Amino acid sequence: MVYLWTAIRIILLGYERIAGKQITTDDDALISSWAFFFFSFLSFFPFFYKLTIDSIIAALISGSIYAISFYLYVYALANEDASVIAPLYNMNVIFLIITTFIFLGEPITIQKIFGSLFMLYGVSYLKKDVNMKESYKNLLKSKGAVAMLISSMLMAIGRTFDGYFAKGIDSMSYSISIYLIVSTYFLIFTLIKFKSIKPHISIVKRKIFPLINGGISNAYSYVALLNMFRYIDVSIAEPVSMLSALVTAIMARFVFGERIAIRIVGTVFLILGAFIIYL
Repeated sequence: MVYLWTAIRIILLGYERIAGKQITTDDDALISSWAFFFFSFLSFFPFFYKLTIDSIIAALISGSIYAISFYLYVYALANEDASVIAPLYNMNVIFLIITTFIFLGEPITIQKIFGSLFMLYGVSYLKKDVNMKESYKNLLKSKGAVAMLISSMLMAIGRTFDGYFAKGIDSMSYSISIYLIVSTYFLIFTLIKFKSIKPHISIVKRKIFPLINGGISNAYSYVALLNMFRYIDVSIAEPVSMLSALVTAIMARFVFGERIAIRIVGTVFLILGAFIIYL
């Protein structure tokens, strides 16, 4: 079953960033965040009966962390190419090695360290320049890239709590609880910011199809990840999911016309680093 859940995770996550960029283009990042994750929550409608008080309580910590992380993720998609954001999304693998060691007792091995260095090298190809130093400078000059790096760090912390709290709780119930908490946060903050529901109605009318597609992809890629946790370590499930970055890059080339050739090289290095960690 782990292979099935992994395949579902890779395909849906790969497409999610394409839909996410379509949602965020020419719209406020906060209202886009609400729309994106509210539709993710709605896509769970057939399974709302699984929602329980216990699952909501268990998801409170992760949900609060994810609210910040997901906002930064949406901001990143609005301000940087999808083929750059997709690999950076998976930098949480490096943070996971540390957090899962501290909180879950998963070992840090030579393979994980070597794989992490491989991934850091691959990142330099995302904003390639004459040398690695200049490449990293280019990356840090991008608001979207920096936002995604911070988002990835927070995501790693959230994933670690997932690996702890999701055990013994139905994965669907836990997933719905996470998205209920996140979308509630975004609703509160958008109402405070805009003092009206007109922006909410407007973005739904204008971007209904990307919202439906993105919501389904985002929600069920997360369900697939939680099911992967039942078979493999948290610090392994995330690296394998990195194959989705290639799916995103190829789609971004055709949908947005992004120049992905050199970024594909960097993404491959990142994936190789992930597989070194896996081995």
